[in-house]
Amino acid sequence: MALVAIVVVGLGVFGYNKVFGGCGDIASISVAADPTIASVVSKVAASADPEDLGCAKLDVQAKAPAEVAQTLSKPESLPALWIPDSSAWMVKALKATGAPLDSASQSIATTPVVIATKQGDTPLFDTWLSVLKRPGLRIGDPLTDTVANGPVLAALAEAEKGKVDPNAITAALVPIAQAQATNTKQKTADERLAEVNRDGGVAIATEEQVVAYNAANSGANLVASVPVTGAFVLNYPIAVTAPAGEQHDKAKEAGVKLAEAIVGSKALSEAGFRGPDFAPLDGNRGAGKLEVLTVSDQTVVDTALRRYAVLALPARFLAVLDVSGSMKTAAGGTTRIDLLGQALENTIRLFPDNAQVGLWAFSIDKGGPGQDWRELLPIRTLGDKFDGKSQRELVLEQDRNLGALVGGGTGLYDTTLAAFRKVQSTYDPHYINSIVIATDGTNEDPNSISLEELLATLKKEQDPSRPVIIVTAGITDDADAAVLKQISDATPGGSSVIARNAADIPNIVVEVLKARTR
Repeated sequence: MALVAIVVVGLGVFGYNKVFGGCGDIASISVAADPTIASVVSKVAASADPEDLGCAKLDVQAKAPAEVAQTLSKPESLPALWIPDSSAWMVKALKATGAPLDSASQSIATTPVVIATKQGDTPLFDTWLSVLKRPGLRIGDPLTDTVANGPVLAALAEAEKGKVDPNAITAALVPIAQAQATNTKQKTADERLAEVNRDGGVAIATEEQVVAYNAANSGANLVASVPVTGAFVLNYPIAVTAPAGEQHDKAKEAGVKLAEAIVGSKALSEAGFRGPDFAPLDGNRGAGKLEVLTVSDQTVVDTALRRYAVLALPARFLAVLDVSGSMKTAAGGTTRIDLLGQALENTIRLFPDNAQVGLWAFSIDKGGPGQDWRELLPIRTLGDKFDGKSQRELVLEQDRNLGALVGGGTGLYDTTLAAFRKVQSTYDPHYINSIVIATDGTNEDPNSISLEELLATLKKEQDPSRPVIIVTAGITDDADAAVLKQISDATPGGSSVIARNAADIPNIVVEVLKARTR
């Protein structure tokens, strides 16, 4: 009987070990994985024995990193393990909570951010800055999407290496941010790739997304490429977000085991991911061997994203244009007023329909005796209709007639103060409120307030809760650059630029928008 009992107990232990791999209690560990890699994580976790995962069973949910990041201050809502697409999210978590996240793995997979195009339709880009400048770039929101942020970080890395001008990066982001301001619902990577597959053009995606799209869509043959400088790479770390104590230790053990299982499997390559070593994909898939671009100074990244967040706010400005007699002076085969009109037209075409723009012209007594400014159009939304025409169309009509208004001296100071008070009195908190004053001279009105009175009044009447930015633009070197800078400096965030030749004038719009980020 004793022998029988020993055999029975022995068979029971054998059966238990066969089923549960020698584990006692099986811990249930919740995992939030970026949607792009969640299926790989689920596949590996489901095929692994609990013993191989530290006597744990993993419940994998696909969640965008931004969604998880919002719950970091609520431990009860957090998963035990978090797999974002980039370590950048762990840096954000540190800033948000003040405490670093523990790590079970620095990387379980990698994939570079790439340029997706149709085969045979791939432009040659020397830098990521030139990619950002591409008209019609399909990119998404850099503030919430790490993939969309990839070209920005890559360009910053190029600037850090001295390959591009850092100021040009902000300029390149202006039209992207303004386009985003018109449409807060951004397309997914798959939607962007589908548009490229159908219509051509350029989209930002990851190598994995391009490979997966081609595999899932019959006839699709999109190409993944990067500039010669290299690429920003997503590294998919595993962060331990379980609270301190036994639960944390158990989750970290499971995370370490999970990383080992994923890296040792074929699931990564099959899904289009590279391993942590960043070796190129097999079968001529993807972009091949690449240099990795990184930014060493995190404050540069923070500043760029903060600027982008401000740039994405819609613009509201009053364009105040000099129509004094000197604006008929010849310049570049035409006249100064014609060049200014061309710049305004180019500017208006860049702005989205929800931007608000008004138009004034000024020279001495232009608005009647004692008034140097004339309102051509009040500040209104460009897409709104008035008497059957949009504000955009009305601005362009007035712009083409500026030459007929030219004459008289420059009435700068009174006009500036009146414009400031107009924008401040009609302030809209949902917009960046600004004034753009373009002139080729200096104040010539003997009856106007003095420069000292103007500067003192601007500073006195500036309301921090209703800030109004003044941007001054000097047309050619005849403009009084020192005075214009003093005027713009009187308002927080103001800036001044001198367009010394015809080629410089179109840059005025960039300065208008860059001014709000300072």
